[in-house]
Amino acid sequence: MTERDPRDDDRDASGPGGTGASGPGYGGDDRGGDDRGPRALYQLIADALREATELASKEFALFRAELAENISRLIAGIAMLMVAAIFGVATIVLLTSALVEWIAVLVGSDALAALIVAGVTLLLAIIFALIARNRLSLTTLEPKRTRESMNRDGDIFSSRRRR
Repeated sequence: MTERDPRDDDRDASGPGGTGASGPGYGGDDRGGDDRGPRALYQLIADALREATELASKEFALFRAELAENISRLIAGIAMLMVAAIFGVATIVLLTSALVEWIAVLVGSDALAALIVAGVTLLLAIIFALIARNRLSLTTLEPKRTRESMNRDGDIFSSRRRR
């Protein structure tokens, strides 16, 4: 008894190129030629190109769907962040007002309390602005590691060209 080739099961099923074992490229070719001839090779190449095109098209459609979903999530996240910022600012205003009133009770003057709180908040604003300016300066944002890596690559390339 001869062993069956498991790949024959695929040939028995209906495929994109025909209907089972009698379809194009499986011996029962309706063109009447040998399934190993140039026409079969062209057919295999054409099928491979068609399937690769279909796969690329489906992958691109999946990419677009994922991108649209991620953009929707991003927009929703930004909206929630804006709402949180609005509540945060309102909270800071209320806390500042309460701090002014508390200091006014301690010092006995609403105007002096407001000046003390305004001075402290101005000092905090200046400190944070200086820190931000330092972190956002062009020298700190310069891609130093990339430039060093490219210089090393250039040096290696130059040394190989000299040999």
